[in-house]
Amino acid sequence: MRALLLALVLLISTATPVQAHAGGLTPQDHLSRVTGIEPPLPGVTAEMVNHGTQLEIRNGSGTPITVADHVIGVGEAYLFRDERTTAPQWEVPLGTSVIKGRVGTTPGPNPLWWLLITAAIALGGYFLGRRRALLAAGVVVVTAAHVWHAVGSTLAVTGQPFVPLLIGASGVGLVAWPLTVVAVVAAVRRRPATAFVAAVVGAMFVVAGIPDFDSFRFSQLPFAGPGDLDRLLVALTLGGGLGLAAGGFDFMRRAGSTT
Repeated sequence: MRALLLALVLLISTATPVQAHAGGLTPQDHLSRVTGIEPPLPGVTAEMVNHGTQLEIRNGSGTPITVADHVIGVGEAYLFRDERTTAPQWEVPLGTSVIKGRVGTTPGPNPLWWLLITAAIALGGYFLGRRRALLAAGVVVVTAAHVWHAVGSTLAVTGQPFVPLLIGASGVGLVAWPLTVVAVVAAVRRRPATAFVAAVVGAMFVVAGIPDFDSFRFSQLPFAGPGDLDRLLVALTLGGGLGLAAGGFDFMRRAGSTT
C-alpha cells in the first residue's frame, strides 16, 4: 500500500494542469459587447469574441473598410484588441461609421451552493468504492465531464487552432483520459488494479479541477454553453475526482484486510 501511495504522489506532483481554460481566458463578472454600428454598413458585422477581449470585424460588403489603421478587404475578417472596448461605454471608428458597445456587469452566483454540490458528488463518488464495477463507471462519468469542459472552453476561443488549444485546456487529462480505458478494461477482467487506477485518475482530476474554482464565483465563463453547465462539469470533475480517489483507496484497504 505504501508503494501505491508513493506512486500516486509522484503522479500528482508531476502532472500539473497547464491552464484552467483554453486560450488563457478567465471567468469574470464583466463582459464587453457590441451594441451596433452607426450608421449601419450593409454586409459588415462586428462582435466581441474570446470572452470579450477582442473585436472581430467581418467585411461582407463590396468595398474595403478601415479600422484601427488596418484595411479589411472584401470577404475578409479582422481580429484585434483595442483598449477602448474596456470602457463602460465605448466607440471604435470603422470607416465612416462607428462601432458602439458597452461593458456589462453581472453578479456571480453564491459559490457556497456549488461547493456543497461538489461535496455531495465527492461523497457519492466515495461510495462507488464499494464495488469494482461502480468505480469504473464513476471514472467514465468524471472523465466525460472533464472532456466536455475542456472541449467547451476550447470552442469558446476564436482565431486559434483547435487541437493545440484543447491540449492546453486538457492539462492532466492527457494522462487521465487514457487511464480511463485501463480502468474499464481492468473492471471487466475483475482485476484488483481497477481500484488503484480509479484512485489515480480521481486524484489527477482533483488537480485538474482546483484551478476552476473561480467558475463557482464569477458569472461570465469562457465556455461554449450555459455557465451553470460548465459549473456542473467542474463540480463533477473536482468532487467526482475526490470521491474516486477516496473510494479507490478504501476499496484497496478493504481488499487488503481480507487477504
